[in-house]
This record gives sequence, C-alpha cells and structure tokens, in this order.
Amino acid sequence: MKTKTLFAIILFAGTSAIFAQQTQPKVGGDKDAHGCIASAGYTYSELKKECIRTFEQKIQLKEIATKGNYTAAILFNKDQSKAEIFLKDEKQGVILIRMSKNIWKNTTYTLIQNKGFVLSQNKKSIYKL
Repeated sequence: MKTKTLFAIILFAGTSAIFAQQTQPKVGGDKDAHGCIASAGYTYSELKKECIRTFEQKIQLKEIATKGNYTAAILFNKDQSKAEIFLKDEKQGVILIRMSKNIWKNTTYTLIQNKGFVLSQNKKSIYKL
C-alpha cells in the first residue's frame, strides 16, 4: 500500500512539474509581429524599419497634460518629412507628415517646433520639450 501511495505521489509531482514548465512563458517570448521584445523595452519603428528602444532616442518629450512621469519619444526620417511619435496611449508609433517648416500632423496629433517641441492631441497640448 505504501508503495502505491509513494508511486502516486511521485507520478503526480512529476506531471505537475512538466505541466508547470509548459505553461510558464519563456523569457524574451513576448515578441511582437516584427520580432521586437517588449519586455526588453523594444518597439517597432515604421520610419527606421527596425526594433528600437524609445528611451534611447535623441528627442524625448515630457508629459504636460497630467502629472505623470511618462516620456514620449519622437523620431524623424533623414529629410524630416515625417515624424514618428511613441506615446503611452498608442500601441505602436504614430506617423506625422510635415505640413510646413516646423509643423508635422495627422488627423489626431500636431507636432510644432518653436524653441522646443509641443505635441498636441485634438488641439490640446499634451507633451512639451
């Protein structure tokens, strides 16, 4: 009887360990469709066509709409005809098109450069550098 009980316990423990190994996510297993690993801080940039870390980018804006501690990032293509913004409320970067020398826009966001940068959402300033 003791042998059967011991065998059942060992079998159950072994099965539980195998199941636990199969259900735990692998480190770095959170790749997106482009192969970017979010847990390592990477997101995909349409302008660069590669995975980037937004906090490593040269131009970063501080949030002004709330008292949060979030930083948004901006990337420009080589001729600055497009800007890509990365915001906490957007799942991916948002592309803005240059409208004039210091203004980039899409239907929701406007980025203005004038002694720094101001990003507006639906005409309300949300980020500033």
